[in-house]
Amino acid sequence: MCGGGGGAFAGSTCVVTGGLGFIGSNLVHRLVADGAAVRVVDALVPDHGGDTRNVEGLDVDVVVSDIGADAVAEVVEGADVVFNLAGQVSHTASMTDPEKDLFLNTVTHARFLEHLRRVSPGTRVVHASTRQVYGRALRVPVDEDHPANPVDVNGAAKLAGEHLHLVYARAHGMRITSLRLTNVYGPRQRLSSDALGFLPVFVRKALLGEPISLFGDGSQRRDCLHVDDVVDAMLAAVDDAGAGRVYNVGTDIDHSLAEIAEIAVRVAGSDSTITKTAWPADHQRIDIGSFRSDSGLIARELGWKASVGLEEGFCGTFAFYREHPWYLSST
Repeated sequence: MCGGGGGAFAGSTCVVTGGLGFIGSNLVHRLVADGAAVRVVDALVPDHGGDTRNVEGLDVDVVVSDIGADAVAEVVEGADVVFNLAGQVSHTASMTDPEKDLFLNTVTHARFLEHLRRVSPGTRVVHASTRQVYGRALRVPVDEDHPANPVDVNGAAKLAGEHLHLVYARAHGMRITSLRLTNVYGPRQRLSSDALGFLPVFVRKALLGEPISLFGDGSQRRDCLHVDDVVDAMLAAVDDAGAGRVYNVGTDIDHSLAEIAEIAVRVAGSDSTITKTAWPADHQRIDIGSFRSDSGLIARELGWKASVGLEEGFCGTFAFYREHPWYLSST
């Protein structure tokens, strides 16, 4: 079994919602290695990437449940830290089934916050939000003072969920921090769907030697964040200096989508070709154009800064999936 570490979280009790998914499971691995006792809550919503194999071999308690369910109150009671990563992340899916997105990103979180307020109001909470709340950038890089103007239901729902967390922080004195994550990639990400962002699609196609299609001319720019850096940011955000605050979590370096595809193909040693195609209407209407986060605030206040470069991150990512090929076909 993994665990038994002697790090900063040794002896603490941590709850990770969405802990069977991509970012959540990487966080669980880190916490267990650090010596924390970890409780995982995950609804295992179909097509969202949650899988018990993501935490296989770890000594953790797993509860398969909607985070708003009454039984979850027992899970969070007495926890030292709650990392709330549960939610729906597909932008296109949010437009085809808006009520489901609003339920998973807003309603369940309101119920979850009520559980915390009733049974464990002193627990430290770190909430995962998204850069999608900003919508199309009026200026780049985008700092926390940039207006929030989401272009899709997912961005609107995540913004509402973020505001709910901050309301509970202000109104009930709860110690909550929300992190607006940029485009995240790395091990344990679901690769078999085209609806969860461009990075897992690029990784899958590069691994399989399949053509990578870029919408439009591929000139839109993004900052790409390795999941290890995200985990570092979440652990840094436990510091009470960040309570009641919202922080961008991204990188200082951006690339065009064409450059990202080229780097993926080269690092993978792939035969994939890169082509350009017309924008599908359902994607174009919610495209945000170019985006890069300004993460200076979290650097100044909590000392976090991304450290994994794109080529280095892709190298480790491809190695991981070659060792765990089930990710390429798992539903």
